[in-house]
Amino acid sequence: MTTWAGSPSFMLSKDLEYVNSEYGKNAVRLLYVRREGKIHCIKELEVSLHIRLNNVNEYVNSDNSCVIPTDTIKNTIQAFAKCRGIRTIEEFGLDLCEHFLTHYCHVIYCNVFIQEVPWQRLEKDGVPHAHAFLYSSEGVRFCEVERNLNCPPNVFSGIKDLKIMKTTQSGFADFFKDKYTTLPDRRERVLSVESLIKWCYGDCKGCLDYDCLWRTAHEAALDAFAGPPETGHYSPSYQRTVNRIQTYILERIPQAEEVEVIMSNIHYCVADLDKLGLSNDMEVFTPQDTPFGACATTLRRKKGSEGEYLQSMECKPRHSVSWKSDHMMK
Repeated sequence: MTTWAGSPSFMLSKDLEYVNSEYGKNAVRLLYVRREGKIHCIKELEVSLHIRLNNVNEYVNSDNSCVIPTDTIKNTIQAFAKCRGIRTIEEFGLDLCEHFLTHYCHVIYCNVFIQEVPWQRLEKDGVPHAHAFLYSSEGVRFCEVERNLNCPPNVFSGIKDLKIMKTTQSGFADFFKDKYTTLPDRRERVLSVESLIKWCYGDCKGCLDYDCLWRTAHEAALDAFAGPPETGHYSPSYQRTVNRIQTYILERIPQAEEVEVIMSNIHYCVADLDKLGLSNDMEVFTPQDTPFGACATTLRRKKGSEGEYLQSMECKPRHSVSWKSDHMMK
């Protein structure tokens, strides 16, 4: 029903219901500098924060009285950086969720997604610089914190834009073949991947050392991909490499319940030098940006069965970048 005297109103049909109505502010960027005498520490973040209200009046009744402006959300993020500081992105996300669910009686859900720019302290001759930093290529750290009113939070940590390569100890053979198959078996190839790795912490009581756990997961991913420094280990497919990454993280981080990996396989083709009268014993390659192979999988611990894993059909994290587009990471 619509009334034209004053504000329009709309009665939602009895056959319809809202299943989600969250909103928020995306890509709030900030640089936080903590000064400890002459020593400076930095965190450069991009924060996206969404909330859900206990009503949808702004949609069906044109009533904005309960709507918290997204500009207020942006200001709150900046104010919390100033007033509380940022020790880890996970703790910052937990603080923001706590605020929106306790400060506003009509907010029933909060989701915070944070990416951290990979700055590392500059060193010279092993001596750390007091206030200079270098952009690192070890991958981008991120987290997602979500919480419903009167429920404990769910905390996810992760690494994205992780690019790693090995020039041997990889192949792909004995796969299914039909009349459209032209790819030959390869027992030796370059394996180059770009990955997003995300893990979920369980119902952990007390505080976690998120920095230590992230470094452990990062090291586990590199070990799973490369193997021992002197010998490496063989990968019969990049799917097997994905499985190794997931199991290494679950073995080394008992607090992790599940690990999601989204991986693209960037192909390097042996360059044809025959026309130049030159042999090419896998020394010169041509990178092939597109098309590229991609896979997405989640591995989690079986409920009530320690040490065993079960593939989940749910990929919970909504803020993971689509694994079907532009190497999945952009």
